Amino acid sequence: MRNIGIRITLACLLAWGALDAPVAQAQPRRPAPKPNAPEVASPKNRTPGQETPTASEPPEALAIRKAADDYSKAFNSRDFAAMANQWTAVAEMHQDNGTTVRGREAIMALIKNSAAHRPKSTMSIAVESVDMLGNGVGRVRGTLTLKDEAEIGGWTTRFTSLRVLEEGQWRLADTRETSIATATIEDLSWLAGSWTATSPMGQVTVTYEKTLGNKGLLGRISVKPATGPVTEVVEIIQAREGEIRSWVFDSTGLSGEGYWEHDGARFNRTIHGVTVDGRPASSVVVLTRVSPDTCLWHPIERIRGADRLPDLPTIKMTKTK
Repeated sequence: MRNIGIRITLACLLAWGALDAPVAQAQPRRPAPKPNAPEVASPKNRTPGQETPTASEPPEALAIRKAADDYSKAFNSRDFAAMANQWTAVAEMHQDNGTTVRGREAIMALIKNSAAHRPKSTMSIAVESVDMLGNGVGRVRGTLTLKDEAEIGGWTTRFTSLRVLEEGQWRLADTRETSIATATIEDLSWLAGSWTATSPMGQVTVTYEKTLGNKGLLGRISVKPATGPVTEVVEIIQAREGEIRSWVFDSTGLSGEGYWEHDGARFNRTIHGVTVDGRPASSVVVLTRVSPDTCLWHPIERIRGADRLPDLPTIKMTKTK
């Protein structure tokens, strides 16, 4: 689960994640993530019978499919001992962000942490193909999905794994993940409505409404300080090619664009923009959905020009209608 931020002027508490003076020259948008194509066969190029077991598959391939099914069942019942038994002692997990986790203990620590973060999450594995590469070695391709009924959306990744026969078990020796961009505007539909918060820089009022034939969200944000003018922000959110994009404009002349990533509970929004005086700025806001009517807004990684600004305090947003 990598990815569902913001920063720059007083108004940017919600549009940009900053609560101070204006900032910035435009930075390029992050390109849409591209999977490592050679590792996973395209469904349209897959021959019939690859996605489900067939009578022509050898017993070893059927045993590997069963092991994958048992793995998801073990996660769903939180049987971590059974999951650990499916990894070799020196297994490696290559994550989509470029990190490699080495060894059974480290991999299981990561899995346990994920389960603790999402206690109601369930796992499903769809094996697309099993290729036997030799005696006791099989390559598995498919998708793994984590979903939580208490959260928004789910997280899906493609994987290519090597399983080896060890002590009578088809264990995972190596697996490589590639995230799939599946975000839709519905992932942020919970934002629709009116929100309020009290921040160190003043009273914050936020409204989001569905627009563009329910294919987008239009946000209006205002920050009213104890003294001085109110800052207003307009935000347009739209899903494109499996990614959620944002465009932000405020009353100081600042404009910017960025993207959202989320795991169902935490939503990260990254914005790059330019102030009216041409200075570059960027930020990330970590938005945590606590309940249907409460969320936490935390602006981090704020950069203005060549300067790194301190993270701002987390504020609690409450939905009023």
